[in-house]
Amino acid sequence: MNFDIVPAANFGTDELTALWNRSYEDYFVPIAFDRAMFERHVRRAQADLGLSRVSVADGEACGLSLVGRRGPRAYLAGFGIASAQRRRGLAKQLIDAQLRDLSAAGIAQVQLEVIEQNPARQLYRQAGFVETRALEVLEGSFEPRADAASTAPDTDALAALHAACTAVSRPTWRREWPTVQGALVHDGAVALGTATSGYAILLPATLPLNTLLDAAAPDEASAHALLDALAQARPGARWRLVDEPEGSPLHRALTARGATLVIRQIEMTATLQPQPTFSSDSSRPVRS
Repeated sequence: MNFDIVPAANFGTDELTALWNRSYEDYFVPIAFDRAMFERHVRRAQADLGLSRVSVADGEACGLSLVGRRGPRAYLAGFGIASAQRRRGLAKQLIDAQLRDLSAAGIAQVQLEVIEQNPARQLYRQAGFVETRALEVLEGSFEPRADAASTAPDTDALAALHAACTAVSRPTWRREWPTVQGALVHDGAVALGTATSGYAILLPATLPLNTLLDAAAPDEASAHALLDALAQARPGARWRLVDEPEGSPLHRALTARGATLVIRQIEMTATLQPQPTFSSDSSRPVRS
């Protein structure tokens, strides 16, 4: 078998979309994308196709490692091998090559989330990732317990709310400020704020369920006020929140109000050692 690992930038969007879908065949949850959905995922993750990698076996793309970058940090926004090529050691070759290339590019830390029962957890452990915390996908409908006045915070006010809540409970990559800001600009998302410094980012109600791109509160009482505001904003709605850190103020309020667990994920982090590179006019190594 002729095998190579090349930049994802070598491929067009339609090719990468098709490869994404083949890489997630028979996955625990359906993750089939059309072109527009794949483009949105790439934008929200701030995926760098020059840093992302594709496995090619006998001339056919068969594996994808999609990586987002924010300064010295990176995020594995998608990873998989097409079902016909699995159990041949290609996943290990791909993750090892991806981490080497990220280290050479000056990346110091890589994060990912993996579904709790996914055997890929062992692959990531072998590659140097350590498990840092549990994250939950939660769903629930909430009856308001009290009147909760809501606001529509402007960008500056929302950024301040987001920063304050981040200091209490660190959001995942998919809920960091760049993703939130991008969804407000590009995806028709709407911000809801409360007087107690909670906030929620509501995606259009035409999507399945009523999806919260992000939501947070500085303490449990504020989190309950936020749930009251959401219940008043869309009476009878069933809400879904992805990647809520276990034990956060909002997690405690959601579970107290009967939200159900849909999926538990494990956040994993790898710390990379910078690799020396060489300047164009000297054989002496220089640090990135």
